Amino acid sequence: MDKLKQHFEKGILAIAMLVMGYVAFTLYSDADEQQTKIQEQVEDRERGRGRKVSWEVDMSPYSSALAKLDNVQPLTLSNPHNLFNPVQWRKTPQGTVFKVEQGNEIGAGAISLDKTLPLYLKVEFRSVSKVGNITRYRFAVTREAAKRKKDRIRVTTSVDGLNVEDIRKIFRVVNIKGDTDNPTELTLRMVDGSGDITVLNGEVFSRVDGYTADLSYPPNGKFFKNKRAGEKLFFAEDAHNIVAINKAEAVLSTASTSKRTTIRLK
Repeated sequence: MDKLKQHFEKGILAIAMLVMGYVAFTLYSDADEQQTKIQEQVEDRERGRGRKVSWEVDMSPYSSALAKLDNVQPLTLSNPHNLFNPVQWRKTPQGTVFKVEQGNEIGAGAISLDKTLPLYLKVEFRSVSKVGNITRYRFAVTREAAKRKKDRIRVTTSVDGLNVEDIRKIFRVVNIKGDTDNPTELTLRMVDGSGDITVLNGEVFSRVDGYTADLSYPPNGKFFKNKRAGEKLFFAEDAHNIVAINKAEAVLSTASTSKRTTIRLK
């Protein structure tokens, strides 16, 4: 029994020695392999020193996608697209029927600006008179662009000296050239803030202060003559306010939508 025990212990010791030898050999092999790899990396760096490594990436798929985003076409939901705008058919006073495809066949887009006429401010120096020690200057004034009809007629007015309003509160005289009893020209400052004007003795000063417009609405044959800014037109079952008129165009604002439409002279 003792002999068997001794042989068993020797066997265990031998196995332990073998295991330790195997572990030592494995560690040595791994270390040698790692050292070899390190050496190879060092040599690669030495060989590649001074060379530029190219890291080019093909970005063309991404660039083409971005280019498509730059050229996106807007989504149009207005006429003539009828997804949210069902086609309308309208009847004229003559009994004919027409199709509303573009949206400008009716409403403010269908009105025509046929003619514009200028509205003038005209001022004429008439005379000088003496009232005691006061020198009075008389003028004739026509304001065709005035809002009130009664202010558009030709009137006479007078002013007593410099920096005083005339009796109709249209202007004040701010400068006189020449003899005060027979001036060659007078500078007037308009009370409405439209600026200074110069009136020469013996000549009529004239300035365009606005325009009237003649318009027509073909769908129902309506005509609107001598219309001014601020007036209202009624057509296409809606009211349209004239916002502005100049020499070449008129601007309308539709009451139901507040949409502004510019109509140009044809």
